[in-house]
Amino acid sequence: MKKILTLAVALVMVFALAAPALAAGWDNPVTPDEFENLSLNLTALSVEESSSVWNGSTYNKLDKTYPVVAGMKVHAYAEIKIPAAGDLSEDVRTRIQAGQGEITISISNLTGATLNVRNKDGLVIKKDPISSSKTYPINGADLGTTITVEIWGSAEKSDKDAKITATLGVYNEFDDNNQFRFYAKDGKEYVIVADGKTYTVALNNNTDTGMVFQANSDDQLESARVLLDGVAYTVIDSFGEVRFLKQDGTTATGDELTKVQNMMNQICSAMGFEYAGRAYMNKTLIEKNLGTIVEGSASLVYPSGYVQEIVTSDPGVNPPQTGDSASIAGFVMIAVALVAAAAVTVKKVRA
Repeated sequence: MKKILTLAVALVMVFALAAPALAAGWDNPVTPDEFENLSLNLTALSVEESSSVWNGSTYNKLDKTYPVVAGMKVHAYAEIKIPAAGDLSEDVRTRIQAGQGEITISISNLTGATLNVRNKDGLVIKKDPISSSKTYPINGADLGTTITVEIWGSAEKSDKDAKITATLGVYNEFDDNNQFRFYAKDGKEYVIVADGKTYTVALNNNTDTGMVFQANSDDQLESARVLLDGVAYTVIDSFGEVRFLKQDGTTATGDELTKVQNMMNQICSAMGFEYAGRAYMNKTLIEKNLGTIVEGSASLVYPSGYVQEIVTSDPGVNPPQTGDSASIAGFVMIAVALVAAAAVTVKKVRA
């Protein structure tokens, strides 16, 4: 029996050590920047019309949200100002002009929800149904304009908060040529070219400098090469000790080793992982971890107004109802008994 337990413990330790190496995805996903010069306001509105006018509407602006239970209506207004072309970086501006910008409205614990969307030309979409989220593209014609979204819905459940979130973002994806271009935190441009299970990452569109990653049929990385001025160095990772093998079979040393090591670290840092922590690579993971260029959001939360009834298991400790006669001494006795019971419980647990 002892041998079996020892073996089981050993296996648990082995799997615990192996787990990080088999974990899917990036260890350090690249965090997107907040949207430059973003102006995004989300306002709670009344559900009943009034004679007062706010922002061209006949609904009152509320200072804050209110508690909701199932069936209660909510009404909100999102105002998203798209920065002008001159207020954006070239990277963000050109991506919006290419149709890579999006406005997303997300909701939770709302039912029967609809959206009214307006842009500079007036009402675009009326009573567009939404169950969880809805995305609308923006392009160059929207630069320097304001887009508004009016949200209507009813709380679905009483014991959950209702939430509305508006997000403006610019996102990246592989183009028709299987190329993915992005700017890293170092300010440099990189391009990833996908060719089957081979992913070439070039710096400043220079295919002589960068890295080549090779994945197997399960998308797990099985090899990599560093490219430096047209010379390829195969990465040999032996239990955390990394060496770089040249085509003639020799290993990079001295200044050459430093340059190759720095290039590998630069490429991996730009992509958001350390080579020792690599795991899997495919187009979906690349877009997930590198696809958000900039993003900004705002949220409204309508707290649950549901109050759960307090039920005790022992009717003998219920407070007296109106008309009951109970002395203060009786309550003291009950309190002492409860404290004593708790003390015994604690003692048993600690024993």
